[in-house]
Amino acid sequence: MKTRPDHSEARCLTETSDGLEAAGSSHSNTVAACSKVRDSWSFLLVLVLVTALGPLAMTSFIPAIPAIQRGFDVPPAVAQLTLSVSIWAMAVCSLFYGTLADSIGRRFVLLWGVAIAVIGSGLCALAPSIEWVIAGRALQAAGATSGFVLARVIVRDVYGDGRAASVLGYITAAMTLAPMFGPLLGGFLIETTGWRSVFASVGGIAALLWLLLAVQLPETRPASLPPTSAALDFPVFRQLLALNRYRRYLLFGTMSQCTFMAFLAGAPYIITHHFGLPATAYGFYFIGIPIGFALGSFMAGRYGDRIGRERLLTLGAAVSLLACSVAAAISHSTLFTPWGLFLPAAAVAVAQGAALPGAQIGVLAAAGQRSGAASGLFSFSQLAVSGLVAQLVGLLIGFGPITVTAVMTATSALAWASLFIRTGATRT
Repeated sequence: MKTRPDHSEARCLTETSDGLEAAGSSHSNTVAACSKVRDSWSFLLVLVLVTALGPLAMTSFIPAIPAIQRGFDVPPAVAQLTLSVSIWAMAVCSLFYGTLADSIGRRFVLLWGVAIAVIGSGLCALAPSIEWVIAGRALQAAGATSGFVLARVIVRDVYGDGRAASVLGYITAAMTLAPMFGPLLGGFLIETTGWRSVFASVGGIAALLWLLLAVQLPETRPASLPPTSAALDFPVFRQLLALNRYRRYLLFGTMSQCTFMAFLAGAPYIITHHFGLPATAYGFYFIGIPIGFALGSFMAGRYGDRIGRERLLTLGAAVSLLACSVAAAISHSTLFTPWGLFLPAAAVAVAQGAALPGAQIGVLAAAGQRSGAASGLFSFSQLAVSGLVAQLVGLLIGFGPITVTAVMTATSALAWASLFIRTGATRT
């Protein structure tokens, strides 16, 4: 990838202060490391893979839940804990990863995170009971989410605010292959070798990724960033939430995630119960969602610098709200078919793929030096709140498809409204 001159240097090159001068050779090493990898395609590939590890682990495992239920002869609600507990594990660990990365370094924390994912995968593959599967899946998810949290922080460290949104768009576009490949991998392994092989395969992939990280990933933490002794820096979280600019991007990203989670929570039920189609039909219709997200992310990468972050956010929010409103309007009519749900959802995916890289970079830019804590809090908010929305859809799904489309419309409206938060003042 060829570097072009732009108005914002890479973050690790532009931070000049008394702290940097005191850092001496440590700062020089960080600058040299960032400069070395900035034009490296292998470095970008590693970031894509580490970002995709979490989605791959999740999407390949979900088809195995019925087999796990049958294997241990437990009620469906107990087997479902393998999913719900892992989401909350991801949410909580997102907070720790960001603060620890600011304190002791991105590379160290990311290597430990991927190692934890390997251990969790092994526990699942060898689990003698459902409790061990739940615990192992929580570890696997908690470790894998380190890549999702820290990859965008590393991108900003290396490429700076000016190019980070564009680079992150390319990474996100490539990463969306995981949700397409994961169900195919999981389904094939379950049918041929059993559900335990799903976890063994993901563990093997995570182990290879750990080796790649150890070789390819330098430390990009700015030397001027002061360390903190707390694993969770609550004063920093309070400072971030006091910033209108940070809350604006946080609310947009969280509500956008909730829109997508409402769809994920309700679409399988609509396919099988409302339309009476087999579960395999869900996979057929769903394939357009990651393709749409990849298309939007590619647009952000290709045209993000030209169009501008704020315009992409506004356009994405408007398209998402319009698509959800159309789905809600026809969900009670004879026009409502599976395409009446999945085509609007694909439009939402395109819109979010184009807008979310800008929101992700927005929260990091608003945080200044504490970008690790900002990224962790952002991920925690997305996961924790969207998990509640998924439970809400599950409770109300008996009212039919209108439940899903109404919640999608409400959350997309909140995402659009968040863009009207003023950024020039700080809450007191």
